[in-house]
Amino acid sequence: MEKLILALDCSLRWTNVAVSLSGDVLVSERHDIGRRQASELPAIVKSALSAVGCTFGQVGLLAVTHGPGYFTGIRIGVSYAAALAYGLGTKVAPVSTLHMLANSQEKSTPVLAVVYAGREHVYAASFGCEDGLPVGEYKKDEIERWLACHNAKVVSDDPEKSFLPYLGQEVFALQPNAADVARIAWLSPDTAVNPMELRISYHRDPS
Repeated sequence: MEKLILALDCSLRWTNVAVSLSGDVLVSERHDIGRRQASELPAIVKSALSAVGCTFGQVGLLAVTHGPGYFTGIRIGVSYAAALAYGLGTKVAPVSTLHMLANSQEKSTPVLAVVYAGREHVYAASFGCEDGLPVGEYKKDEIERWLACHNAKVVSDDPEKSFLPYLGQEVFALQPNAADVARIAWLSPDTAVNPMELRISYHRDPS
């Protein structure tokens, strides 16, 4: 059965919205609106749906990045997705920000996705590796040790913010894309939850 997916990503610098139908992306938009996400996200979503001739009533699934990333952006995206899904009577699929970044790469190549976490730490996770690095917050020496034992392509939304350039490892800069959020949700239907069950995943060490 065809399902219209509305995908959102507010977890990093950009505000990303995509609409897909049964895995085929119909529209994908990226907006640099800074701290205006809370006020402008509803209008951006409405505009994206209108651009492909769709309405809110046709949305069969919400998908949203639930972390790690920027605290405020994550809260805005998750709160909006949960409220909209609740109002539409549909489910919402939580997608890791790191999975979104890694999904843009060739599946045959192991990927280490990294997001700057501040305090000389990064959020990171590997994809396509047998001895993988789980999603979490890591220090420089932890990432350095893992990279020394694995041949992985390193990707990040903003490599210059982190310590990655000082490791002698090539890092590929990527712009987040909500189309990847939609594709991940389409390929993993079992991850969708009821809106009230949606949780943010900061992956920050409480210490």
